[in-house]
Amino acid sequence: MLETRNIIRWWGFPSATIINRNFPKTQLFAHMKNAKDKQFLTDVVQSIYMLANLKTSNTHIPTYESDQELYTEIWFYYVRTKETGKANAIYKLLASLIPYPIVLIVDNLDSFVIITGRFERQADDYLKLITVYSSPEYPNEQAKFEIERTALMSMPKQSLKTVYDGLRDEMTTRLAQNQYGKELGKVTSEKKDLLDSLSSQIDRLKAQIGKEKQINRRVEMQVELQKVKNEFNDLISEKEGSENNEKEY
Repeated sequence: MLETRNIIRWWGFPSATIINRNFPKTQLFAHMKNAKDKQFLTDVVQSIYMLANLKTSNTHIPTYESDQELYTEIWFYYVRTKETGKANAIYKLLASLIPYPIVLIVDNLDSFVIITGRFERQADDYLKLITVYSSPEYPNEQAKFEIERTALMSMPKQSLKTVYDGLRDEMTTRLAQNQYGKELGKVTSEKKDLLDSLSSQIDRLKAQIGKEKQINRRVEMQVELQKVKNEFNDLISEKEGSENNEKEY
């Protein structure tokens, strides 16, 4: 089990941003219309802690807004769970209730993940969660090392958007390296989405080819498969630094 005071120290939050207090689940119930969501929160989540809140007034980092995005604050939370395998669902639920981009550490008793998201600004300035980006699952013994790797002092600070994007890209890079090769360079969330899409297409085409009995159709699908493989491998090789040792299809 992780301690919030240690998480706060490892992440390097400025003192003015630190909250570090329990967030009673009952405070969320008032904003939840779905009885199943309330039951899920009761059954799966042991406790929720507010770690820190980043905004211009306590960081001097400018806000950011466009037609598609809005970054006026960033909230950091820590959740202890009663059961494993529910981290993304917990994130989705909290993101639907909290009006700012959030970063969430989910403690699964003896392991943890760090989760971020991609949000889209709506007409009423509500932020709609589009995609969830989780780190690989780490044993709690590695918490200090893994969290310090995303210390706020190492994030770009041109705006709250660049801070959040930096954190999110760190998560997508780690997960992509875990999936596709440790030597893979920086992977933005956009690149991660494309890699995942191409990887899924490759798996789907391989399965279809294995089932296809018509030779002409198999040849057509093999050509399509090779095209997707080439696109995937070209994307994988788009990196700076040493020779590529990543997974190839």
